Amino acid sequence: MTRPLIDGFVGVTTFFCLSGYLITTLLVSELDTGALDVRAFYRRRAARLGPALAAVIGVTIVVLLVQRHDLRAGLAHRQTLDVEQILAPAGAVATYTTSIFDWAGHPFATYDYFNYTWSLSVEEQFYLVWPLALLWGYRRSPRVFAAHITALIVTTLAIDLYLGLSRAVKYDPHEYFGTDTNALPILVGAWLALVMHHGWLPRAVRHLAPAGLAALALLPAVGYLDDTSRPSLVIVAGTALTLVLLIGVETRPRSRLGTLLASRPMRWLGERSYSIYLWNVLARIAILSWLGHTIVGDVAWLAMLFVMAESSFRFIERPLRARFARRPGMLAEVRVEEPRYAP
Repeated sequence: MTRPLIDGFVGVTTFFCLSGYLITTLLVSELDTGALDVRAFYRRRAARLGPALAAVIGVTIVVLLVQRHDLRAGLAHRQTLDVEQILAPAGAVATYTTSIFDWAGHPFATYDYFNYTWSLSVEEQFYLVWPLALLWGYRRSPRVFAAHITALIVTTLAIDLYLGLSRAVKYDPHEYFGTDTNALPILVGAWLALVMHHGWLPRAVRHLAPAGLAALALLPAVGYLDDTSRPSLVIVAGTALTLVLLIGVETRPRSRLGTLLASRPMRWLGERSYSIYLWNVLARIAILSWLGHTIVGDVAWLAMLFVMAESSFRFIERPLRARFARRPGMLAEVRVEEPRYAP
């Protein structure tokens, strides 16, 4: 049974690429002025992601404690709730290690309640080392550093193509959750940031720019196919389309594509996409338990999700972000990091 647009790895790939581009653009700009403070970067990331994530973890723990039957599947002989089965995945979410457990083939008993944060884990593992890599390599030689990134892209592309073309395994842990397979879109986004910042490959960029609108139209089509048996090929396709999309937006900001993505609805979505990502699963589980897989249920799910996301954005994310934005150097990253992902 396919679930078009539900499994989400097309969205994950797209926003991995966007994130790699946006954050690398910010870090490289700071490096060029000699003002990159790695500790400040980590503090800003924690302030950007932590409060809403902590709120979701807390609410999810309460929901699981109340709905203890969700953890009794296959354990009918046990009459008490194993609290460790809740606290362990909650701890993995808080430490950005969910993807490691999933990749190793040891998913938690809470399943969807916490498992969706594997994508956030992969991203934050990357940003744990990325500023240090830029400090060590980019400052020495931007071109040599870009060449190393290109080599890494070729390597992870080869892994994805090999896994996707050699076999078909539904929800294969390595393909779906692997750091190496999912590194492709983040690295490509980071590579594009270097290329655009220095004006390298102007002819190739200029030729790809007109295809940006077509790339935007094809992304949901790839998502609709929902090829869960070959997720690594979805990662490759999604990365290529997002690369073209980014080039089109950055080189032609006043085009139809640029105008569309700069519109008020898209800005609203970008600002709240992290909240949508975090609260999506709880909203979906609640609606499924009440209304099931119906058109009314889908509409109610979206309505409930947007209300929860808006509340999280207004009362949790934005107040703390504004507080940190008043500190020197904080406002730039707050603005750049707005687009998050909502798989």
